[in-house]
Amino acid sequence: MSKIFTNTVLIVIFLCCGLTQAIGGTSLNPIESLKVKSKHFKEPIEYNVTLPQSYFEKKHQEKKYFILFDLHPRSQPYLSGIHDWLSHNGEWPWFETIVITPTRYNPEFAELFQLMVKEPDNQTMLDYFEQDLFPSIAQKYRTNGFKIYSGFMSNGAIGLFSLLNRPALFNAYIITSPTLAENFIDINSDVEAKLSNLSKVDNKLRFLYLSTGRHQYEQASLPSFDLFEQALKKFAPPTLDWQVNINNESNYMSRPVVSVINAIEALFDDIHTDLMPDSQTSKKGVEAIIEYYKVLSENKYGFAVSAEGSLKMLAESYIVNNPQKALTIYRKTIELYPESAYAISALATAFAKSGDLKQAISYQIQAVEKSKAMIEWHQNKLKKILQGFQQQLKKQNKQRG
Repeated sequence: MSKIFTNTVLIVIFLCCGLTQAIGGTSLNPIESLKVKSKHFKEPIEYNVTLPQSYFEKKHQEKKYFILFDLHPRSQPYLSGIHDWLSHNGEWPWFETIVITPTRYNPEFAELFQLMVKEPDNQTMLDYFEQDLFPSIAQKYRTNGFKIYSGFMSNGAIGLFSLLNRPALFNAYIITSPTLAENFIDINSDVEAKLSNLSKVDNKLRFLYLSTGRHQYEQASLPSFDLFEQALKKFAPPTLDWQVNINNESNYMSRPVVSVINAIEALFDDIHTDLMPDSQTSKKGVEAIIEYYKVLSENKYGFAVSAEGSLKMLAESYIVNNPQKALTIYRKTIELYPESAYAISALATAFAKSGDLKQAISYQIQAVEKSKAMIEWHQNKLKKILQGFQQQLKKQNKQRG
């Protein structure tokens, strides 16, 4: 091994170790304990509440967060780790989320679970979630109301049971290798009617990511899994966005980790990915795009989801063949998002492409001014665009003599 390579490795190890010591896992994912009392249990049940690093920062004091709930105590380390990695880069692809997991196995809760398995009409466990657990979380922590359920094997079956029998309890479900053999908890009983009724509960959009494989521990549930998938194909309403993934490549124990990553990317894709100009929605025009994001905002997430990116993409598609229409869409975007430096910059760029550099400079100056509330990187980027327009105009004037 060469001396240069050895030194490089030592430097990398040193930097990584130094970074670990400087940041530390607990500061990245601070964990608090929450004890929840209920009339259904003699003793309070204790939960680990893993908070995003930003939770205690002053600039985020008013921010509210998603919840991800998993019933398995051992899920906490991998969920919090994946979440921290997928959210630290500007909350992409995972928005900052509070992760809730039990601290340990609880015999009283296990008895309640077994009772529901024997008597599926007894939904005391769901009552506990709805009346005790989540109100306690909402009372102590800044949550935005959007709840994600994550479950593996029998815990996954509980998630499906909740979707069918108490759909308003969660907004999204990540279900991996659910135990469905022998019609576990009557999940496949009346599944057609229960799926059909989902849209009658309320106008909310819900999300289901359902995965399994063909490991020996999953084999017994595969026929019932297939029946559930067929029911989804025939009876799931448009308000349920569902995906089924049969994963035969990952190890059985890896499946929950892989499912969480894939599901989170799919769940938040409609926020992170702009509509293409040739999408069915964008083909219908500006108002259709605005309505699409209004539905996402009001019926899925419960907070404003911006249509800015999709509107700008539509405008860009017209810039060559119909520049006036493009400018109209850009102006509409600014009207909707007057504080967006990038919306204004997009209009400036459109003017520059049309040859009107004076207008481009005028709008880009406004964009730079709006960017003062943003981090320095964005300020510098918008300033650089302005300088480019100014140089183009200077060159243009020079050529004209």
